[in-house]
Amino acid sequence: MRKAYLCKTNNDLKMLRKTLKMTMLFLLMSVPFWNCTHQRSPFTPISAPHHFNELNVIGELLESQPELALDSIAAFKEKHNNQQLTALDANELLLREVQAQYKTRQLSKQSPDLMPVIVFYDSLASLFPNDADLQFLRASAHYYKGVEYAYAEDDVAAFRCYLQALDVLQAQKDWGETPHAKRFVALTYTRLSEVLYRYGLNEEAMESCRNATTFYDDDRDLAAMMRYEAAIYQAEKAYDKALARFEEAEALVPVGEEVAQLAIGARLYELQQYDSAYPHLKRAFAKGDHFARVDAAAKLAEICRDKGLADEELRYTRYYVENSMLESRLASKKMEIEYLYDDFNSPKAAVTTTKKGSNILIIILLILFFAIIGFLAFIIVRNRTRISHIETQISDMKEKYRKENEDKDLEISQMVQQLNDTRERLENVTNRTFEEAWEGLNDSDIVLKIKGMMENNDIMIKNVGMFPKLKLKEMDFIELVRAVNDNFRDCSQRFLKAYPDLNAADFRQCCLAMLGMNDAQIAVLQGISYSGVNRRTKKILTAMQTESTLEQAIVLYLKNNW
Repeated sequence: MRKAYLCKTNNDLKMLRKTLKMTMLFLLMSVPFWNCTHQRSPFTPISAPHHFNELNVIGELLESQPELALDSIAAFKEKHNNQQLTALDANELLLREVQAQYKTRQLSKQSPDLMPVIVFYDSLASLFPNDADLQFLRASAHYYKGVEYAYAEDDVAAFRCYLQALDVLQAQKDWGETPHAKRFVALTYTRLSEVLYRYGLNEEAMESCRNATTFYDDDRDLAAMMRYEAAIYQAEKAYDKALARFEEAEALVPVGEEVAQLAIGARLYELQQYDSAYPHLKRAFAKGDHFARVDAAAKLAEICRDKGLADEELRYTRYYVENSMLESRLASKKMEIEYLYDDFNSPKAAVTTTKKGSNILIIILLILFFAIIGFLAFIIVRNRTRISHIETQISDMKEKYRKENEDKDLEISQMVQQLNDTRERLENVTNRTFEEAWEGLNDSDIVLKIKGMMENNDIMIKNVGMFPKLKLKEMDFIELVRAVNDNFRDCSQRFLKAYPDLNAADFRQCCLAMLGMNDAQIAVLQGISYSGVNRRTKKILTAMQTESTLEQAIVLYLKNNW
């Protein structure tokens, strides 16, 4: 009987242990739902830690006097050096320090890491979802962590942090009690736009820029956004829209037309006013952003080719090619940033808030909890498949761009070889005598071609219009000027510099006269009237201040400047 009693007692103890375990498990699983259903009240100066007001003062100083705020943080640390700060105070102080360093341009790799602050605020925000100050600090932590990533040149991580900051800000419907929040939202959109623009996602950059504009109130900020929109239009080669936007910004807050140099030069370039476009494009190349410099380099290379400035043409061409290759190397990051932006803008499921109820409601919530776990498991599996697919695409893109880069490297090496050949040819020209240079010019293909065309053609003043087939093409003139420059180093550049009243067309006529051609022959070769050629000859001789013939004057100039 005693044995049966002990057996029964043991069974009761086992059942009791099982019941206690099930109860504890149930209570632990109910905690998340309790936190969801139980609304915590916001912090107040009474319920918050005792340094709450001191840190608030530092936060206000950051908006108007960041240098003074940095000094206040140092004084705060010194004052409370021997005291144990609460976790809330310690994390806020760390965030304020990074903010102050950024606003005073002292942020560096030695600055505090904000990742622990982000983890702290993210966990605390679930307990106090209605505290606007806390949520604003949380958004600030994400934003300034993005700034730290930007300083480390990790654009993808910085972009992700900016999106997280914006996500926190958008979740708050009423920011009326939080100071400077409206401008903070605008700055976050601005940072997003900068990253998108840097990677050539111009449509998304324009959208983010316009979102920022809706939150700015100050005229200077609005004018800056207008100029930023104009820069995006420039990158899209919509120069008319860019100029219109620059003019609107200038009317609002004048800063000068320096930022609009590319748009001005590009419009003149499209109108084929190359001499007028050249100085604007050079200023855009010297002071513009990345896209402005690349665009200006392409157009300057074309203008220099037309002017016969071989060295400058090669320099601009190399810059354009090298920076085009740089954009291809950033393709994988561009895809990741575009994916993050599209995912952020995709519709999000509405969050359902439930209230605390009876035991039946808790059971229903438990069922819902397990359903969510199952759904999350499905999402994780699906996302892993999607990420695997994206990684495969990125690998394929990397391989594609690697092959393209190899071709670009080969092209650059060939250009360098051509440059070396040109330099060697110029060195050989430097060591030649005048007679050898003159002989080299007369033996060039283009000179032989021109003299062959004029042979056996008796051209008089009155019959210059009878030889239309003898008119030289534009490429023939380019080859002639190049032959003169190859044999008489930089002749065109030095000649036009010595006589600034003359232009490239005048120098072409000098090259033809150099070959012994009279005005009637020159008129036929250029396809213009004799009187037009004669006027230009007189203009050149007047500029050179000589009474000799044009041929004698040019030959004498070459000998004197040899």
